[in-house]
Amino acid sequence: MASTKNRRINLRASTAQAILIRRAADARRKSISEFILESACQSAESTLYDVRTVLLDPKGWKQFESGLARKAHIVPELVELFKEKVPLR
Repeated sequence: MASTKNRRINLRASTAQAILIRRAADARRKSISEFILESACQSAESTLYDVRTVLLDPKGWKQFESGLARKAHIVPELVELFKEKVPLR
């Protein structure tokens, strides 16, 4: 990512959001701007990674289709894992 910063991004936050962001930035020893920009870029990269297009050659497409056509089977370990409560971050 380019290091020249020549664009401004403005946003509004509630008091509670601003306090939370300031506390998190302080914990990381970063300015609020650095913290917000870093967090937003990580989220953006993750979002774009999730929607990326995958291109397959004919052989790869055939393998993909055969995988989709296979009958699903139950994996007991995964069933148990999905029963667990997710801890809040």
